[in-house]
Amino acid sequence: MEDRKIKISFIISSSEIGGTEKMLLSMIESLDRKVFERPSVFTIKGRGKFTMELERMDVSSYTLNLKKNPFLFFPLLYRLWKESPDIIHSFLFYGNIAGRVCGRLIATRLVISSQRSIDSWRRWHHWKVDGITSAWADLIISNSLSGKEVLVQKSGIPGEKIIVISNGISSRKIPCTVTRKSLGIGDSGLVVGTIGNLRKAKGHMCLVESAGRVLKECPDTYFVIAGEGNMRQALAERVEKMGMSGRFIFTGFRRDAEELLQLFDIFVLPSLWEGFPVSLLEAMKYGKPAVAFGVSDIPRIIEDGKSGIVVEPGSVSQLSASLVKMLKNGDMRREMGMRAGKIAIEKYSLEEMMRKYTRAYTDNLKMVDFNNN
Repeated sequence: MEDRKIKISFIISSSEIGGTEKMLLSMIESLDRKVFERPSVFTIKGRGKFTMELERMDVSSYTLNLKKNPFLFFPLLYRLWKESPDIIHSFLFYGNIAGRVCGRLIATRLVISSQRSIDSWRRWHHWKVDGITSAWADLIISNSLSGKEVLVQKSGIPGEKIIVISNGISSRKIPCTVTRKSLGIGDSGLVVGTIGNLRKAKGHMCLVESAGRVLKECPDTYFVIAGEGNMRQALAERVEKMGMSGRFIFTGFRRDAEELLQLFDIFVLPSLWEGFPVSLLEAMKYGKPAVAFGVSDIPRIIEDGKSGIVVEPGSVSQLSASLVKMLKNGDMRREMGMRAGKIAIEKYSLEEMMRKYTRAYTDNLKMVDFNNN
């Protein structure tokens, strides 16, 4: 390894907090400062809660809004050139495209892209652009096997160019200071909860539809949905129309989400497409059994029937039936929760994830430099 420290610039096409953003924050905090310089972070969709978090950290952060003004690409390129990083590591579709083009233009030593989901939202031209510009990336890191598979199948990217590094979480547990009373939940009844941005991909409407059936069997159940997004109003209106307003709590964005989920008796993940969900790992860490749609790598994370229940994607009937089954069986919840906690700590540690990222950074820098000499 070189004597001088390695400098990384991260590029991400998001300004709000989601699984990818939380993972990037964890990565920045966990970088070995004996090996890496203080990183810089470029967000290219304006300001939001994620950019506010960056401002609290010991990093150089730059906020642009290329969606509103594409000509801001040139200030992005200039600032990256001034930063002169050894590595550009980008996240999410538009961040990846920007990272590859900038890396090419300023001749960055190592350009890495990330695949964080199976991206069912994409149309054919997105996959085409991804495939063409992937030639300007030296390496692509997917957080899931499903993410790698979809890049090979739909973008035509060679599998040998893609490695998989699963998400990891800190084993440290945060004391819970959130109370049921603060959420307006009574002392009795069980809590089914989920955490995630309120957008179509997260499938919250499936949870709302299933809740009507659940409440017929388990009327003393509360549902907590934490997060913000463009589906908020539609979800609230549907809850009201179904006469469930007293049983649903929409908390909005919570910086204390890791404390909040400790109040859940069951964690539910109704995502219609995913990558390797951080919220699921965090819930498992606290011994929460999960019910989730079997998309992407979720069936590889949850041992169906042992640490949670995996149901057919989009099936409201299966989701409601599985929730009722778990709500009515306390022993099942406890046993599954214990198994889930063990899996989260043993298989998905932040330390192991960072060892793999560090190895990917250093080994590929050496390989690129060797090939260029």
